[in-house]
Amino acid sequence: MAWFDRWCARKIPTGIDAVVCYENAALRTFQEAKEHGTTTILDAASVHHQRQDDVYDPAESDEAHARINDRKDREIEQADHILTVSELARESYIAAGVSENKVTAVPMGADLSDFEPPSPLRTPSEAPLTFLFVGHVGRRKGADVLLAASRLLQTNGVSHCIRFAGEREERFQDVPDTVEWLGYLSRDELVEAYQHADVLVLPSRHDSFGRVVAEGMATGLPALVSEEVGAKEVLTKEESGWVVPPGNPDTLAAQMCWCVEHPSVVASMQESALEAAQNYTWQAYRRRVGTVIQRILS
Repeated sequence: MAWFDRWCARKIPTGIDAVVCYENAALRTFQEAKEHGTTTILDAASVHHQRQDDVYDPAESDEAHARINDRKDREIEQADHILTVSELARESYIAAGVSENKVTAVPMGADLSDFEPPSPLRTPSEAPLTFLFVGHVGRRKGADVLLAASRLLQTNGVSHCIRFAGEREERFQDVPDTVEWLGYLSRDELVEAYQHADVLVLPSRHDSFGRVVAEGMATGLPALVSEEVGAKEVLTKEESGWVVPPGNPDTLAAQMCWCVEHPSVVASMQESALEAAQNYTWQAYRRRVGTVIQRILS
């Protein structure tokens, strides 16, 4: 993205109030903007890179990774203000030493136009409660934790079903028979998967936001997420979902067991989930961003 940053730096018009740039593509643009007295706002798509490095190994070489992190640090230094996609992400910047007055959380939105609840709404049935996982089936999203929790439930005779929608890593082959692999789904197929589930579950070790939470709740699904999912702020605990510690199969299994034992309560959360999701459309996000930028410039 460095070439795009250089191109943008040459195109900055005079007399503008601010530039908003995406992380890792902002350095030259910010430097040029500073020379004109223009306010610089960094759009940070993820948690601070120190937090990322705590959770998983980079895909690039150590040398390339160091260069990327150095560039990000210089962008943070040049930014007058930083926008993060969740309060969780904001806290990671503050923990890395960035002034709390410099960072504002602006929760993400999602295109919810196709994500509607089933008609009529879900009702408790004799079938096993169905938990739906949506996303890359890997360690970062906590797929291994969910599978371990499922084995615990199975050992204790708790009837349930877990459906995984998304591409899975090779390591996830030996799984309990409580699991159904849906693979990659089209948008219409994904809506149908949401509508035929009872609870969305996302036990990530690291998720700056987690757009699938808003999507699932837009179909009326209560959400069971880890404390490391930024979209935990979408739900209200015990009203439209639950939050559990990351990386802990026992705690996750206990909450899943509670859901299985209280299907009527789970079904009653649908209205609260639907209502909460409407605050996380792209339209609502644009309003939030506009309000924050106006405040920064004033």
